[in-house]
Amino acid sequence: MEKELEDLEKALNEHASAQIHYERAREALERARATALLSGVIAGKNAEEREAQARTTLAERYEAVRVAQEALVWARVRLELARERLSVAKITQEVKSGSHQTR
Repeated sequence: MEKELEDLEKALNEHASAQIHYERAREALERARATALLSGVIAGKNAEEREAQARTTLAERYEAVRVAQEALVWARVRLELARERLSVAKITQEVKSGSHQTR
């Protein structure tokens, strides 16, 4: 069960790192968007035009957010798998020691 605990710790750290990276990418996009709006780089007549201009002008920032979000999703998957593996290891250990009770 020690390996499962180590794997869980690693998955928790990876998830935290991915979450931080995603938040930073989102914040950078928001800052860049605000700067572009204030400087007049993004100046459409309506929200749809401004959104289209923002996505074109700030394409790299939007892509960075998308990549970070995808990495976060996969980090969550690995975290859940690590939790499930630990749970299975605990049950297996309990069954082997005879202390597992079925309902």
